[in-house]
Amino acid sequence: MVDVCFNEKIEHMIDTIGFISVMRNEGYTFKYKNGKEKYSLIYVENGELEYYFPSTNQCLRITKGAVLYIPKLLPYETMYLQDNTIIKILVFDIADCGIPKNLSLPIIKKNTAAASVFNSIAYFNMNNTLFLVSKAYEMLSLLQKDSSEIPLKYQKLLPAIREIKEKFFENKKVSYYADLCNMCESNFRILFKELTGKSFIDYRNYIRIFEAKKMIDSGETTVTEAAYLTGFNNMAFFYKIYNRYKNG
Repeated sequence: MVDVCFNEKIEHMIDTIGFISVMRNEGYTFKYKNGKEKYSLIYVENGELEYYFPSTNQCLRITKGAVLYIPKLLPYETMYLQDNTIIKILVFDIADCGIPKNLSLPIIKKNTAAASVFNSIAYFNMNNTLFLVSKAYEMLSLLQKDSSEIPLKYQKLLPAIREIKEKFFENKKVSYYADLCNMCESNFRILFKELTGKSFIDYRNYIRIFEAKKMIDSGETTVTEAAYLTGFNNMAFFYKIYNRYKNG
């Protein structure tokens, strides 16, 4: 017999929740000049959207399989970038306004765990309040995971780490990521290597190979296609890095 231990404290209490599924075509736009009255978790089931946040001058593009968290009362504008774009939205409020500081800005999460939260919401349970609340808590836990696993000293690197994980295929300069963290490039490089044990470029290549391996293993892409889709333009270099990191 195994004892069950409860050692997690719920720091915020969801008191209202709702679920919406929406389909729109390319070019459709809308604005929330004063933000929404509730927190939003937006899952892209199909298609692509762009969200612009005027107060932070932040523009986020989210694609199929991604979840976007938007804090309440944060103004934003949205544009649909593809026809037949389908999104699922969990909207909720917190009884004690206890959202942690690391959830005060929009966050994109794109992984199997985040997608499975929304894929589990279907016609037969979309009106089940307790079920929806459990899914909202699950997503909040996933959103906070990156922050909770990184020591306070390195929290300032989170914007760059999130950007690399979500847009690993982009070949932007290190200075771009340093700017995201409001750091000078030299300090950014030093702190980044302290945290990850790798230089910025090595870390990005590590993430790219991880994603390329998933594509290859799925059987849906060739090795050449996987290399191209993850940002490698030179196959000889891709094979060199792949052999270095393919086993994790």
